[in-house]
Amino acid sequence: MKIIVNKVPMDVSDNATVADVISGQPYKKGTAIALIRSMEQVKKETSEFEVTTNKGSFVIKIKDGPWLQFWKESYPSLVGKTVRWQTSKVTAIGSFISKATPSREPSKFTKYDCLFALGGYDNRTTYIMIARMDHEASYGVASPIFGRVTRGRHVLDILEETDKVISVEPVIIELSSKDAFATTDISTPLEEGMSVETYVAVKLDNRSPVSVEHFLVALEKGEGTITITDKTESFTASSTRMDVNLVEEAHDIREEDVVTVRHTGPGMGRIYFYQRRRQVAPSHNIIGKICNGHQLIHLAPKGERVTVVPDPMRVMVIGMTQREGMEFLSSRGLRQKRTGLVEDDMVIVEQEPELTIHAIEDGEVETFGTDPSKITTWYLYRDKDPNTVRYIEKMTGLDHKPIGTVKVHFTYEGMPMVTFEGDDSLGAKLYPEPSFGELSRKCDIGVTNMSRPNRGIIGIRLEDSNEFGPTGEEAHGTNLVGRYVGDLSTMMNGLKDGDIVYVRETTVDPDKKVTRKKEPKNGVKKAAVRKRNSPKKKVTTK
Repeated sequence: MKIIVNKVPMDVSDNATVADVISGQPYKKGTAIALIRSMEQVKKETSEFEVTTNKGSFVIKIKDGPWLQFWKESYPSLVGKTVRWQTSKVTAIGSFISKATPSREPSKFTKYDCLFALGGYDNRTTYIMIARMDHEASYGVASPIFGRVTRGRHVLDILEETDKVISVEPVIIELSSKDAFATTDISTPLEEGMSVETYVAVKLDNRSPVSVEHFLVALEKGEGTITITDKTESFTASSTRMDVNLVEEAHDIREEDVVTVRHTGPGMGRIYFYQRRRQVAPSHNIIGKICNGHQLIHLAPKGERVTVVPDPMRVMVIGMTQREGMEFLSSRGLRQKRTGLVEDDMVIVEQEPELTIHAIEDGEVETFGTDPSKITTWYLYRDKDPNTVRYIEKMTGLDHKPIGTVKVHFTYEGMPMVTFEGDDSLGAKLYPEPSFGELSRKCDIGVTNMSRPNRGIIGIRLEDSNEFGPTGEEAHGTNLVGRYVGDLSTMMNGLKDGDIVYVRETTVDPDKKVTRKKEPKNGVKKAAVRKRNSPKKKVTTK
C-alpha cells in the first residue's frame, strides 16, 4: 500500500506498522508520532458539504439516516444546475434524475431544512429544496429531509432564479480523533493513504537571534525534543525553559505555523507553535515557521515529547577540542579562527560569536582554547538544592553551554577558601537550602543565601571547617550546592583576584562515585574522581 512519511510517498506492505517506516527518519525514541488518515478516505465519510454558487457558498450538514447514501450518490448531479424557482417557503435547485420513490405524504419543515422533492411526482425531475420558513407541505417524497444549512445562510437570501451551482465538495471542518491522532506506540498498524509525521521541522528567523538561541538551547536540553506543556485552540506551547532573560526582537502577525517566544511578562521564555492566526503581540518574538509536522505539534497531548529539527542547527563548539571545532564548523560551511592555545588537542572554552544566527551571518567563529587541566570540574547537588544550582547555572553560563566561567572575587595565600563574584539581585531570591552540618569539608562549593549581606557570593572551601562554609558564612547563611572534583592546587596555582576560572559539570558524585546520567560527548576529558577527604580533628580558622 501507499503511504506518506514526512511528505515523502512510500510503498509498504499491507500489514506495515509505524516501526516499519520510521527507520532513517528524524525521530527520537519515545516521542510522539502523528498519524493522519487519507483525506480522500475522510472526505468519503464526512457529513458536511460546501455548495458554491455564483453568489457565494453555504454548507449543508447531512443527517445520518436513509438519505445519507442517496445524497452522496446524487450531489455530483447538482453541479451546473440552477435555482429553478423560489417561493416564500422554499428555494428549489435542479433538476436531475434520481431513484427517489414518489409519495404524496406531507411533512413538516423548519427554516434551513434541506429536502429532496419531485416535480410532478416524477423522479426524472428531482430537486434539492431549502426551506425558507417553517411550514408543512408535500413535495413528492416521503420524509424528505436529508440535512440542514449550517453556515453561509446569508447567501440564501440573495439567491435568485437562474443563479448557478458551481461546485459541491465534501469539506473537512476539523479532523476527528479517529482521523488524525498522535501516538508513541510504534506497533500501530498503518492504513492505505495514511500520512505519518515523525518530527517537527522549524525554519528559524534570523531577525530574532537571541530568542532563536533560547529555542536551540531548549532543544539541546531536551536532547532534540520539546515537551508539550500547554495547549489551546490557537497554539501548542512548551514551558520547559522559563527562567531566562530575553530582549525584544522581531514581532509580526502570528500566522498559522509561526513559532514565537514570549520575551517579557508572565510566561517569559515560553515557546509557542501557532495553529490559528492571531494579531501582532509586542511581547512575542517571531523565531521561525513550521515546515514539517504541523499536525504532530498540535495533535501531541500535554506531557508528551515531540522530536524537533531546527534549520539551521545550533552552532556551539565550546567543550570541543580545537580540531573537533574545526571539523564541526567546516561541516557547517563556517571558518575557524583559533585564539588562545591553538593546538588541536586544546579545549575550546569560549567562542565568538556565541549566537548561532550571528555565527552564520559572519561566516567565521573565533575559538579560544585552553589546556584541559585548566578547566575545573564541579559536581552540583541538583536534587538537594535545585534553586541554588539554577543560580550557579545562570552565573557561570552552564545553563546554555558546556563550559562556563566564574570570576575570582577574593583570594589570598593562606586563605581557607576562594570566592567568586555573584549577582546581588539574583542572590536576593536565594532562599536557604540545605547547608553543611557539623563540618564544611574541603572542596565543598557553596553560595551565600539571601539572609546575609554578601548574598550571591560563590565559594569553594580549601580546607575543612566545623564553623564556616565555602564563602566564610556560618551554616544558616550558606547553601551548599556541590563539590569541587579534582586537585585544588591546580586551580589555586597563581590564582588572583579578577581571574577567570573555567567550569564544567560532572555527573559523577565524587563521594559516592555514582553517575547521575550519561556524560555528554563534548570532547573534554573527564576529571579524575577524588575520594572523600578525612576531616581534621580541630579546625578553628574561618
